[in-house]
Amino acid sequence: MRLKFSLVIFISVAICFSAAAQKTLKGIVVDSVTLNALPNVSVKLKGTVYGTITNVNGVFSIKVKETDSLIFSSVGYDRLELPVYFGEDVMFVRMTQQVIMLREVTITGRPEAAKKELPSLKLRSKSLPWGGAMPNGQGGAAVNLDYFSKREREKRKLVKLNAELAKTQTYVEVVTNAEVKQELMERFSISDSTYYKILTHFNEQHQEVTHSGNQGDILTQLFSFFEAEVRYQRYRR
Repeated sequence: MRLKFSLVIFISVAICFSAAAQKTLKGIVVDSVTLNALPNVSVKLKGTVYGTITNVNGVFSIKVKETDSLIFSSVGYDRLELPVYFGEDVMFVRMTQQVIMLREVTITGRPEAAKKELPSLKLRSKSLPWGGAMPNGQGGAAVNLDYFSKREREKRKLVKLNAELAKTQTYVEVVTNAEVKQELMERFSISDSTYYKILTHFNEQHQEVTHSGNQGDILTQLFSFFEAEVRYQRYRR
């Protein structure tokens, strides 16, 4: 009897400890370049079937433990795996669009084409560095085939993407700061859901601020925007 009683106590303590070790984590998922909210993104606990999806404002809420990791996936975006940080009240997730690098393809003309000189080949000249293609329409079409190749375009896109990510780093640090969120919610007396909704609108309308890298300007614009949004919503009521 004593053994059964001890076992019941042990199980109860274990259940309580397990519950205490969990927390409800909230976050917002956005496009890494535009910072637009991403709806219907799958958010799953790694190694389980438990998960949720983001709402129309890119916001999600899920119960996690300190040792958990979350997996984010959406059509057209790279799969992302992030560990859970219990010290964060808000998880700001940036998803990167997929870039597909196509293999190079060599196109060979028909055998009979080699028997005669094609009109385009008559433009070639050793005295012209572009093989006959002059800029500004002089001496032929100004076409740089390397520039228009699929691989070159994708390389340029990746460089631009990395530059955009670097520009938004300061903004991400500001909006994921728990003190900033608490100050905004208390100053304007708004709920958690309203906070995320206004933040989403800010991301969509003020890309020049989110990409500025100026912390002071970001904070000033953020608080001014929240004040205007809250005043407008209360006026409509």
